[in-house]
Amino acid sequence: MHKVTCMDCGKTERIEVHHGQHIDSDWAYYGKLNINGRQTSKYFLKPIDPDNLFGAVEKIPNSCYDPKVKPKNVEMWSCPQCMAQLKKKERTKKP
Repeated sequence: MHKVTCMDCGKTERIEVHHGQHIDSDWAYYGKLNINGRQTSKYFLKPIDPDNLFGAVEKIPNSCYDPKVKPKNVEMWSCPQCMAQLKKKERTKKP
């Protein structure tokens, strides 16, 4: 059992998750996010050509880097009710 919290509404629930396999639930998983990323990254990557964001990049030293700060990852989940609202909004936007 895995405790999950919806990133949109804050609802908390326990669901069964098999690591490395499909999630048997209506909850949507979006991955992990490092909330201490600004202090834990030595460099920022800036595109050389602003029109081509996926092209060549240059490393810019991070002035906020602190080697004492450890990465803290949080999981991003969305509950079935919030997913239904999101899908409903997408359907109404399409002409």
